[in-house]
Amino acid sequence: MQRTQTSPDRGRAALGPALALIHAGSAPTRSVLTGALGVTRATAGAITGELEALRLITVDARPAGGTRGRPSHRLAVDPSGPVVVAAQIHADGLTVALAGLGGRLSAPVDLPLPRQPTPARVLRAVVDEAARQVAADPRRCVGIGLAVPTPVAMPERTAVAAMYLSWPLGTRVGELLRQAATDGGLPLPVDVANDANLAALAEYRHGAGRGARHLLYVTSGHRGVGGALVVDGKLHTGSTGLALEVGQLTVDPEGRRCPCGSRGCLDVEADPHALLAAAGREADRRAIPEQVREVFAAAQAGDPRAAPRSTMWWTGSASASRA
Repeated sequence: MQRTQTSPDRGRAALGPALALIHAGSAPTRSVLTGALGVTRATAGAITGELEALRLITVDARPAGGTRGRPSHRLAVDPSGPVVVAAQIHADGLTVALAGLGGRLSAPVDLPLPRQPTPARVLRAVVDEAARQVAADPRRCVGIGLAVPTPVAMPERTAVAAMYLSWPLGTRVGELLRQAATDGGLPLPVDVANDANLAALAEYRHGAGRGARHLLYVTSGHRGVGGALVVDGKLHTGSTGLALEVGQLTVDPEGRRCPCGSRGCLDVEADPHALLAAAGREADRRAIPEQVREVFAAAQAGDPRAAPRSTMWWTGSASASRA
């Protein structure tokens, strides 16, 4: 015999979807939330009441006025609610912050990579900084999220090719992070994902992609090119989490050697190392951004060796940023 779902049952099942809508700013009032969830006003009231009791959201005591119908209570995330550790590892260092509901970040802390950047050393550095920030913040921390500059295979959360970190192929980043967190006094749930994928989700929920049905995201920095695709609100990662690795597309079969083993990948043909090489300069890992600015300045000054390549590189980077 099939059990009919009562209104309280339905309300409890909708707690997660309701919080997701408020977190993304898609339900600023209770009436909007009611319509988005397809529930009655009474059920929406019960949902928001429970979320408020859990200190996840706030409900304005004075309803917001409107031109028609009954005024509706305003909804917002609770600034004293729980946080997670939001960390990123990149080619030259790591960044750690605390992230609350609504995508609100504390001041990020940037640190250099350890002198010997093995997976264990880097992840322990992440955890040490995370533990310091958690201890200094009164809010409850409920997890650790890590963005890494490598394709991440699911569900094992292994780094498929952490090329710019020189980590071994197939490093089990998720397992190592969990162990580092436990050893460092933060026995919390952990998750690991590709940095471009996470950036695309953040842009879709809180940035330029808000309100869009689909989002194509392409990112470029001083090392590597990444990409991600959000379709109907969900990240498209393929069956193993490796979809849309645009940096490994071959754009010049006779081009520069890529750490992945191929030649002419977009990753190495559109990065600052290629730009500096074309301009006749040797890359200094500690000063790459400054060197790139120098090449652009030389191009603007009419240096014929700098102008053609730097203009092409800048145009491609600008296009990627707008995407």
